[in-house]
Amino acid sequence: MRLRHIAVAATALGSVIAAGSPVQARTATDQAVPATPRTVLQGSHPDYATSRQDLGAVPAAQTLTARVYLGSRAPVALTAFLQSVTTPGSPDYRHFLSPAQYQQRFGLTAAQRRSAVRWLTSSGLRVTADTLHYLQVSGPEAAMDRALGTSIHRYGTAWGPLQAPVQDASVPAAVSADVVAVDGLSAPAAANPASAPATPASPAPASTPTPTTAPTTAPTPTPGDDPVCSTYLGQQQATTLPPAYGRTVPYATCPYTPAQLRKAYSVGTPGATGRGRTIAIVDAYGSATMPADADQFAVGTGDRPFRPGQYRQQVDPAGWNVSSNCAPPASWAGEQALDIEMAHGYAPDASVLYVGADSCLDSDLMAAEASVIDSRSADLISNSWAEIIHSQPGHLTPGLVAAWNMLFQQAAAEGIGVYFAAGDCGDSSPSAAQTALNCDPQTTQAQADFPSGSPWVTSVGGTTLATDSRGGYAWETSMGDSLSIRPDGTGAWAPIPGVFTYGGGGGPSDFPQPWYQRTRVPAALAGSGATAHRITPDVSLEGDSALPVLVGYTVDGTFGTVGYGGTSAATPGFAAVQADAEQETGHSFGFANPLLYSLDRAGVFHDVTEHPAAAGPGPLTAVRDMGAAAGDLRYILYTLGQDYGLPAAPGYDEATGLGSPDAAYLRWFRTHG
Repeated sequence: MRLRHIAVAATALGSVIAAGSPVQARTATDQAVPATPRTVLQGSHPDYATSRQDLGAVPAAQTLTARVYLGSRAPVALTAFLQSVTTPGSPDYRHFLSPAQYQQRFGLTAAQRRSAVRWLTSSGLRVTADTLHYLQVSGPEAAMDRALGTSIHRYGTAWGPLQAPVQDASVPAAVSADVVAVDGLSAPAAANPASAPATPASPAPASTPTPTTAPTTAPTPTPGDDPVCSTYLGQQQATTLPPAYGRTVPYATCPYTPAQLRKAYSVGTPGATGRGRTIAIVDAYGSATMPADADQFAVGTGDRPFRPGQYRQQVDPAGWNVSSNCAPPASWAGEQALDIEMAHGYAPDASVLYVGADSCLDSDLMAAEASVIDSRSADLISNSWAEIIHSQPGHLTPGLVAAWNMLFQQAAAEGIGVYFAAGDCGDSSPSAAQTALNCDPQTTQAQADFPSGSPWVTSVGGTTLATDSRGGYAWETSMGDSLSIRPDGTGAWAPIPGVFTYGGGGGPSDFPQPWYQRTRVPAALAGSGATAHRITPDVSLEGDSALPVLVGYTVDGTFGTVGYGGTSAATPGFAAVQADAEQETGHSFGFANPLLYSLDRAGVFHDVTEHPAAAGPGPLTAVRDMGAAAGDLRYILYTLGQDYGLPAAPGYDEATGLGSPDAAYLRWFRTHG
């Protein structure tokens, strides 16, 4: 598979501004003026903006808005510092900076910011917001043309009329080192949720970011005909249903409660409950019934509710950007509940800060993320949403990717660990998207999701967890489900082995291989030398919708519980395990990947494969009973360990990364500090 590298700064992890050559400036009347040295923002002209689809220029007097993202004062020095401060054994290891120290050392100077403002205002634009990360500008199209060296047209596309620059935007060479991207002049970038309810459902719209879970209500069973589920896989056999692969199939487990998950992964023991740590959860919007839902869920599953002040949230309904680009706010309630309840479940004494972005668009999600990083109001940030770089229409530009990476680099400098869901579409290839539920149908190639693929975040993949009769860990396989049904509710299962429906994300990203993966990730996966790529995920945890986790939240005024799955469940869970480990050591890990890869031979991870020996011979299967209300689809057969395009092999693999934390994981931190 041929992947496109995103052009970056000297360290391969910074700005995406290409080295510039003189570009002829343009006026509102499209007349040439003397050329001045300018630098092109490669990729800012989207593929859908073709001359054939051109509907004409946006009127010169029409007001447009854009966001100009700012870079770092010293990107090469910043990358060197980050490698030193996050790598075990380095003299600077864990000598993190405060937000003020970061800005003083690596933020743009006042003179650099004034120069950027002068360029924009002298072009006729008005600066409407001036933050640490961007300048928001507004003004007529003619002024935007003068500032960016390109006019803005409208284009007829399969997705409706969209505006875009006629050519790649450019900036004066004098400010090119200080500007990372210009966003807002073409189709907005948005992320998709990385989870799904245990009940198969239609995928969420793929062109916008949505929660990695989707809200749902459990089927209402007929009295006396409750769905059958097992306490552990194999406890109850579906003897009245047809066999599969020549043998009787076990009923799937009842959705796992937090207490069951803690026991299986040997976390939450005395002294390892996340006390003293703060986990931030970033999603879109916010539920009006939080944290009451989380408290009711905790009590109902035998755990403690939040202490006074242990849960906080930043949600501003008055500022919500509700549009057709995003799923409605109510649809994020299940995602919010899942993320908060998993974080609280795995680290019951950690503080939780929920930050609800004003929409699912990248601009709003980035602002929410920045609010945590700029104030260093959390030690870890869990993000259960994702998007893809290669799509049609393309919306995630190289510049916006670079702006995200700048934010993650700041978090690493301040000692904040950022965790992202790896996605739920296997390798995210077009063939996977043909049948899977939680894929972006606009994908154009196999690819790792973003921001999970960033070299500055920890990518969390998914597994299928099986427990033993005592509730302990039995085995895990990769999160990958092939689904079979009984047509019309009768006869044998079909098709066998089933249709790919769901699977943990991973694979090669667009980024060069970072230092921490060298010698740790096989060259057969990453490539070698200058062509080696960053591979995801880094680690994994239970998240399969076939054997889901339990979530509780309010829908239409009624509180209820339902099973959810996805890397959206795994990500807050692993962030919480990290909070437990940080409590054991007494300090923050910050960006954890260099530490995690240094432990790959320490015996602290379950090596997750497609068919673990403990699972016994034959294909791994489970039947989920959806209840009488599901009609002909009451019974669904899952063939497990079938992640699409991502084999789970011994050692590091693209389906589960280093694996999941085992019983020795927290003990290692307790011993080594």
